[in-house]
Amino acid sequence: MLSIFVETSCNRYNRDECVSCHVYEPLMEQPVSEWHLTVEQARKMAEKIKNVQVLNTLAQQEINLTGGEASQNPDIIEICKVFQAITPYVCLHTNLDILSSTSKRWLRLVELMGLGVRIDITLYPTAWENSQKYFLGEILKLQNKLIVNVVYESLADLKKQIDLLLIFFKKCGVNYAHAAELLETYSKKVKTLLDNHPNCDEKLFTLHFGDTEAFAQKPEFTLGLSLLPAFEIDKNGHRAMASMPFPKDKYFIGCPAARGSIDIMTIQQNGEMTPCCDVGNLKCQPKFGNVLTDTPEEIMGKMEGSMKLLASGISKNQENLKTGKAGHLVEEGIPPYCQ
Repeated sequence: MLSIFVETSCNRYNRDECVSCHVYEPLMEQPVSEWHLTVEQARKMAEKIKNVQVLNTLAQQEINLTGGEASQNPDIIEICKVFQAITPYVCLHTNLDILSSTSKRWLRLVELMGLGVRIDITLYPTAWENSQKYFLGEILKLQNKLIVNVVYESLADLKKQIDLLLIFFKKCGVNYAHAAELLETYSKKVKTLLDNHPNCDEKLFTLHFGDTEAFAQKPEFTLGLSLLPAFEIDKNGHRAMASMPFPKDKYFIGCPAARGSIDIMTIQQNGEMTPCCDVGNLKCQPKFGNVLTDTPEEIMGKMEGSMKLLASGISKNQENLKTGKAGHLVEEGIPPYCQ
């Protein structure tokens, strides 16, 4: 999948959820004049994506347009059309914190769904009753696929959010019964952990959920759940890799890129590329090229060199773990949390 940042501005930066926002710090460095990705920049990106095989392969899986709040980009409809010329699988991520059905943001989302762009959301409990619940109901009238990100700070927080969705889908009727069943499974599993292992580590959490499906799929509707543990943000705005839901264990990130597999590539608004989860505030130093300024040949060369650096740095991280030096920054510039 390609994840492309199309908008810096977000209408929730001053809300309580943003204490755990891992994209605000790197995006806020951009001047106001560069908050919105332009249609011309999108065309340049699209051209490079088509001509770099690894990027084109990821694009054929899906292009996810995000931010900031992607729907705040005034040119988002034309930008989506540009990327739809590469792949039919284009989705847009939104916080769905919208004031009214006459909002420009909502009207843009409606038009995008009409063009076949899938709209996905992050659940915000503080915005659920005021806006998200209503507009989610409206989305279900216009599309039959949805992925919901659930960002949680504790098991109790996760249970609360799952139950919001469970109650909602139970009221949606027979076509959504399978979605409610999946959510019921998640709710019961989280409750069991809360009752018996409230301070469980990530290993027990993962073991307990086992092979629980992430999707409830039927022709009428498909619901996908993405559970994302929130991360503490230090005083400098950097993401501290101690997972809040699992306080007894360091949360180590597995890096597929270092093993030769790029599953997700993030493209920032300035064209810089970084693999997987890092959008700037992990400070991973290897650079994978710039889709706005580099030639396809330069991009491929930087990718090859950076993957070698990642492999070398992560090997040293693993050695540091064994020798009691965990947390030391290696010369390759790989964050010490990445394994």
